[in-house]
Amino acid sequence: MWQSLIKQILVFTLIAPLLTGCWDRLEIEDRAVVLAIGIDEAKPGDEKETSNATHILKQDPATNKGLIRLTVQIAVPGRIPLGTGSDSGGTSGVKPVWVLTSVGYTIEDSLMNLQQQLSSQLFFGHLRVIVLSEAVAKKGIQNENDFFRRQPQVRRTVWMVVSKGNASDIMNANPQLERVPTLYLLATLEHARQMGKLPNIFLGVFFSASSAKGQEGTVPYLELKKESSIELAGMAYFKNDKMVGTSTALQIGHYMAIKQINPGGYSVLQEMPGAKTLVMFKTTHRKSKITTTIKNGKVHTIIKCQVEGDLTEKSNERMSISKENLKKLEEKIQNDAAVGFEKFIQQTQKDGSDIFGFGEYVRATQSSYWNKEVKTKEAWENKYKDMDVEVTMQVKIRRIGTKTK
Repeated sequence: MWQSLIKQILVFTLIAPLLTGCWDRLEIEDRAVVLAIGIDEAKPGDEKETSNATHILKQDPATNKGLIRLTVQIAVPGRIPLGTGSDSGGTSGVKPVWVLTSVGYTIEDSLMNLQQQLSSQLFFGHLRVIVLSEAVAKKGIQNENDFFRRQPQVRRTVWMVVSKGNASDIMNANPQLERVPTLYLLATLEHARQMGKLPNIFLGVFFSASSAKGQEGTVPYLELKKESSIELAGMAYFKNDKMVGTSTALQIGHYMAIKQINPGGYSVLQEMPGAKTLVMFKTTHRKSKITTTIKNGKVHTIIKCQVEGDLTEKSNERMSISKENLKKLEEKIQNDAAVGFEKFIQQTQKDGSDIFGFGEYVRATQSSYWNKEVKTKEAWENKYKDMDVEVTMQVKIRRIGTKTK
């Protein structure tokens, strides 16, 4: 009898915790679902908008220089489109998101001030994009990095980008191809990644690169154009927590070639050797090999890149392309690409930002040199500026069209 009673008590004890699975449930209608966050520097006079929700005493006016303005897009329940119809999942003519702003000294302070304006609790489980203004990124994003690292609701697959200009302008943009602005911005980044125009540099990848001793992080660099269109203008690269430079759109292709990131998606316009004809070469596949050696106490890096692509267009249809001209064109692309790669690397060396991760190759293959001469991330930043780089290119044109002889 005692054994049976003990068994019953044991079964009840094991089952009881399973009955409490919904004790902290929160209905979706009671959540303020944040889809995107924009972070700008506050303007003079914006300190009047700060709430006293987090302030015990009046702040020193000198600290107002560090104020930030937060702009968020909050999904409105029942208005998010559920299908491809003109009015599926919402009301015609009504915006599916609510754009709100708040001012504070930190991210947490700004969000607490924002929470005072809302009846629902802020929820970041569906956050997809974080937009930093160029001014904020150059000033330093240590506070932003710390907050988003510690926020358990923020996924590591969130895109963090830097905008040329105010982040609030992108938050208030109204693109024509998508009813939800955040989804349009997200589609711009995702499709660019799928087409080989942008590497997979999510928020988690940025955190990993920034934490490495021999590498720095990069994020997409966006520019708002007319009619609320968003252009992928390049990449913004950092040194520790501060943005120190930007690349061009074509230099994204250089970065992806050095890092061997496929597929290839960028095209270059070249003049056919010996003829006044312009041709378009589109990269389809990339392959690279990076080796590091120590010469006279300095790091010497050799980059061997192989690029394959197609000849997609030529300006003079009457001109035929012979094998000799094709060989000369490959050599010209090789030489120009090698110069472009070296200039981009030298640009990052001048800024002290090793976005390619050459320092990680040194740590892995030249560990004795690293442990004796480098040791820290700060020391590698100085070593990287003096590093010798040698780039060799091999370009192969695979397809040239049916009309070419």
